[in-house]
Amino acid sequence: MQQSLFDVLVKTPEMLRYEAFKEANPWVMPALLQMVYKLHAQGHTHYGIAALVEVLRYQHATTNDPTSEFKFNNNYRAFMAREIMQENPIFEGFFSTRKSVADLSEDY
Repeated sequence: MQQSLFDVLVKTPEMLRYEAFKEANPWVMPALLQMVYKLHAQGHTHYGIAALVEVLRYQHATTNDPTSEFKFNNNYRAFMAREIMQENPIFEGFFSTRKSVADLSEDY
């Protein structure tokens, strides 16, 4: 398997926290990706990662124990949007991005 830019880059503290979050919550990225596929299939060519994160928060809050320790840091949204677009070329440009600590390269 070819290494992604996520594997090759020097990992910042923000990246390490994001990776720890993904490891602790392995359902999050597949759930986000499922929403992106559904939107894309319905004809959307652009959408906001923030909206999708809020949907996940709502779904988690309404289907899990209210004392759950689940926390979704908004800082992870930039990493998630970039990861989805990098790993799924069909979604290139699906999310707007700004300069961020989550940038995968200087060209992004």
